Amino acid sequence: METQEDQDKVANLPASKLSSEHQNADGEGETKEPNPEVMKEEDKMEEGVDDKDQPKADRSNISTIHTVPELTSHHASVSDLRPVDPQEMEALRLELEKQLGMLNQMHGTPEEERDSQAMWHRYESMTSGLARDLCEQLRLVLEPTKASKLRGDFRTGKRINMRKVIPYIASGFRKDKIWLRRSKPSKRQYQILLAVDDSSSMADNHSKQLAFESLAVISNALTWLEAGELAVCSFGESVQLLHPFHEQFTDQSGAKILRQFTFSQRKTKIAQLLKYTTATMLSARSRLHSGGANLETSQLLLVVSDGRGLFLEGMETVKAAVRAARDANVFLVFVVIDNPNTRDSILDIKVPIFHGAGMMPDIQSYMEHFPFPFYIILRDINSLPETLCDALRQWFELVTAGDIS
Repeated sequence: METQEDQDKVANLPASKLSSEHQNADGEGETKEPNPEVMKEEDKMEEGVDDKDQPKADRSNISTIHTVPELTSHHASVSDLRPVDPQEMEALRLELEKQLGMLNQMHGTPEEERDSQAMWHRYESMTSGLARDLCEQLRLVLEPTKASKLRGDFRTGKRINMRKVIPYIASGFRKDKIWLRRSKPSKRQYQILLAVDDSSSMADNHSKQLAFESLAVISNALTWLEAGELAVCSFGESVQLLHPFHEQFTDQSGAKILRQFTFSQRKTKIAQLLKYTTATMLSARSRLHSGGANLETSQLLLVVSDGRGLFLEGMETVKAAVRAARDANVFLVFVVIDNPNTRDSILDIKVPIFHGAGMMPDIQSYMEHFPFPFYIILRDINSLPETLCDALRQWFELVTAGDIS
């Protein structure tokens, strides 16, 4: 039994300590400090989350595959490489355009090489997602043309087909087609020449920024695709080869190309460009002729320009140069850079058509007499991969159908 002295002690204890103390199991009045671990277990039991008492679910031995779309989304990876906000992207383009103007003033200085290298890296970071899209889509369009895999049953070759050895012996050495040759196309051996307009109209129409972005997208996509050999040239009053076929395209190549563009040439001689590129491709084709590559559709000329002033040398002269390039089995694609921020679109240009002496000329649309059979009017750089691949796929089908017929 509790004495009066014990009751007085309990009455004088704080309320928090009084609630934490409890009597012994035999009911005596002695108190002791609670065990923290016991309190935690009691709290779990009161809340109904005792892990020891909960039955565990049966686990099968089958392995499972799990995918988190948010972490594997292509758009999510691209957003890390280039700004998502269109206003931020436009501000970056304006900044690069100003740096291009300053780069032309530092010609021949050590700072020029450093700044051009940094600018090319920025172009690559802006367009890396687009280049990846273009690479994967071109992988489906540009079929392999270089025979590098072993195939076939031949009497002579480079390697013996071991599956044919036993039938060869069993037939009394009569079924002797047991050799393999490298006759199955598995690699792409295309020669692609990228020609970029260096005339002053590109700067006047603010199209040079889109031209450099297109250059970064196309060059990186073709390099990653390992489509073969890539060359780059500039044209205007004169044609200059900036990167030859036999050299590998690298970051240093891109920076070197940036340094050599001035956008100050006053004329656009497209017939001169076609004659030069056709001769260049014929020379490159003869160099690879001994390799046995399929040369029917293996050469592609991509012209990136604002498309203005193409008839400076005469409409018939330009059309004759286009026909000569096509007769040389060079596939022509003209990418028209039509900046939507300019006042006049290329679709609004009119040209006079003269029928004879003493007759009034007819004013017709410029695009009705555009000399290139395959062309793209590009207004948004983000649509370049899908647009270019869809166009190449359709045009290749047309060319193939024409060859078959």
